[in-house]
Parts: sequence; C-alpha cells; structure tokens
Amino acid sequence: MRSLKIKPRTGLILVVTAAIGAALMTLPPTCTPLGPAELLSIPVAKLARGEARTFCYHDRAGEKIRFILARGSDGKIRTVFDACRQCYSSHKGYKVTGGAIVCRLCGNRYPIDHMMEGKASCMPVDLPHQEQAGVVLVRAADLRKGKELF
Repeated sequence: MRSLKIKPRTGLILVVTAAIGAALMTLPPTCTPLGPAELLSIPVAKLARGEARTFCYHDRAGEKIRFILARGSDGKIRTVFDACRQCYSSHKGYKVTGGAIVCRLCGNRYPIDHMMEGKASCMPVDLPHQEQAGVVLVRAADLRKGKELF
C-alpha cells in the first residue's frame, strides 16, 4: 500500500482553508433589520426557490430577535427563529448556505425543504407567519415569544 505524501505547501493551504471555514462558522450572523412595527411585511417576490435570508427584528426596547425566511424548492415559504432548540444558549444561530441552514454550534445541516426535521436534539424553532399576495406577514407578538432564545 502506497502512503499519501502531502507537500508542505499543500498541507499549509489545507490548514489555512480549515481555519477560515471554522472562523466563518463563528462569525455573528448578518441580517436585514426590521421593526419596530407590530406587523412586519416582507416582500418575497425576489426570494428564489431554495433560497433563505436572515432578518432582525428590533423591538422598542432595542432587543434584537433574528429569524430566517426561506422558500423551498416546492415554492413553500418557511420561517424559523435563528436559534436552535438545543444550541440557542450559545447565541450563534444558523449560517445560510447552499440551499440549507447550518447550526453554527453543532454543525447540523438542514436543507430548506426539510429544515423542520431536527437531528438529535438540534432543531430549528418554528415561527408562525402568513402569506398574502407576495408578502409574508410576521407578527411582532410571535417574535417576542421567542425572545428567550436570544
């Protein structure tokens, strides 16, 4: 059996690439700011199938509550808090990438079409919403119910 030889330069590139990937997972999530309205109205006409975006609701007290709005490959809109039932205390949330959300703490990956199917105890927290003529409506009261996740 031949042993695999890695040139020093290739090894360095692999280490640097791994370090950059780890750093990106720990960066705080970026989000589109919303609020402090009691009913948030988010146009979704430009949200493509398999795409997700992170939003931040700022309440009147200045608290920030993050959530993810996604469109599955079936065209269905899904909304979840940017927090997991198990990992929320780390305050890291999810990274949106390649048609999926990825827990920044445990690394579990949830394709948008199946993001409500948890793995072990890690599971996105559902956020109620309504759809009306190309607009998603999210109630601030529903967002405040998830305040303890942040």
